[in-house]
Formats: sequence, structure tokens, C-alpha cells
Amino acid sequence: MNGQQAQWYLKLQDYNFTLKHIPGKTNTKADILLRKDQVNTKEDNKDVQLLKEKLWQWRMIAEITMIKRKMTVEEGDIIKEIKRNTTREKEVVQALKKEDGLTWEEDGVVYMEGIIYVPNNKKIKEEILKENHNLADVGHPGQHGMLELIKRTYWWPGLKEDVKKYVQGCFKCQQNKVQHQRKAGELHPLEILKRLWQEISINIIGPLPKLNGMDAIVVIVD
Repeated sequence: MNGQQAQWYLKLQDYNFTLKHIPGKTNTKADILLRKDQVNTKEDNKDVQLLKEKLWQWRMIAEITMIKRKMTVEEGDIIKEIKRNTTREKEVVQALKKEDGLTWEEDGVVYMEGIIYVPNNKKIKEEILKENHNLADVGHPGQHGMLELIKRTYWWPGLKEDVKKYVQGCFKCQQNKVQHQRKAGELHPLEILKRLWQEISINIIGPLPKLNGMDAIVVIVD
């Protein structure tokens, strides 16, 4: 592999693609301008070291992210509670067994691509949701904003659904929510009738479980 090939090898690691061979005789529209007549291969592969993505590139990104998390997340009650909870969900256990450098455990805390994994503990999750929604400096964000805030530091299976339920159940958010529906029309009161039984309304409720051979209720309003 020459230097140019090595450069493209590293570049293409960021994409998902499928290589399909096209025979030269059928590839009549190839861009001739991109083909070089002479390629200097004298210094090819000099001091070039190729590492698999899972062994270096992603691990480096994850470690940098983890360092940022440690700088912003203090050793507070949440981290202490996470360390005390040693239970791990199935998908997290499987990710740890892979040993691919993307998921690892350090000081009792599991990191998944540099983000702290939160065990299946209702108290811890509620505290994280509260800190990323109710505090004055956060300002009651919507579902997408709150999810983005939490995912900067924490993650657990079902996080998106938990955020959705929390925002929908917030009293202040519902109280101050902007209404996008069309304004309701004006009420039109019924005309005052001049005599009894001039107009009546009838409504039948049923069928109901039978009682004494009857299964419906007739409501008559004058």
C-alpha cells in the first residue's frame, strides 16, 4: 500500500460503503483527469503506521470525551450512587465483553464512548432528569434540548422515552406551553323557548348489560 492509498484508507474509515468492481471495458465514463501519469513512490510508506479504527481512532475520541466529562462532572451524589449500583443491563454487559475500546469500566463507573452509563435505578435517573430540566440555569428545556443536555454526560437504555415522559409531566411546562391550535370560536347560546316541550332532545345510551330484560337508557331533555 503506497502513501496515497494509506491516506484514502484512513479517510474512508468514517463512511459505510460497499465496493463494487466494474470491469475496465464497461467503465467508459471514468474521469481521466483524476488519473496521474507519474506518481512519486520513492518515499512511499515511510514512517507510516496503520492502526485499525477500533484500536486507536475511536478509543482516542472516547478518552478525550471522558476527560471532558471528568472536568465537568464532580464527584457528587449522582456519581457516588452510580458507583454503589453494580447492576448492569444485558446490552451493557455484552458491550464490556467485546473489549473493543468503546466501552470500559473505571473506578466503578462504566463509560460508553466516553459517556457515563447510568444503572437501572429510578432514584438516580429522576435526579439526573431533575437537574437537567428543573434548575433555574437550565430553564425547563423541551424534549430535544433536555435530551441533548443529558447525553453530553449520561446515557442509559430508554433515555429518550424517559425524557419525553418527564417533559410531558412537568406542570410548569404544561402551564406555560404555547398553544399552536386555532383560537376557539364564540359561543352561541340556545334561543329561549316560549313554552314547555317546544323542543326536546333524546339520547339513547346502550347497549348495557341486561337488567330485568332491559339494556339501554333513554334520556329526554326539554
